[in-house]
Amino acid sequence: MNTSDLHEETIESILKRLRRIEGQVRGLQKMVEEGRSCEEVLTQMSATKKAMESASTLILQEFLSLCAADIAKGDQQKPVQIATMLRKLVG
Repeated sequence: MNTSDLHEETIESILKRLRRIEGQVRGLQKMVEEGRSCEEVLTQMSATKKAMESASTLILQEFLSLCAADIAKGDQQKPVQIATMLRKLVG
């Protein structure tokens, strides 16, 4: 399954989040260049990590929804794909 299989609204939401994350990462670079405190940098890194997890969750939710429909149609490979996707997300 490709991201092109996701609903348009989901794709737009993911892209919006990724653009925000991109800005956060640029901000982190600037913070390090400016010599900001480790606490400030780590706080921002934590926020960036949470934003990545949120974007990942959107993809996973839609992936599982689409897989459920395929499983209902008898696709025997979808459970394997789900397990693979979960390992990538968790591992």
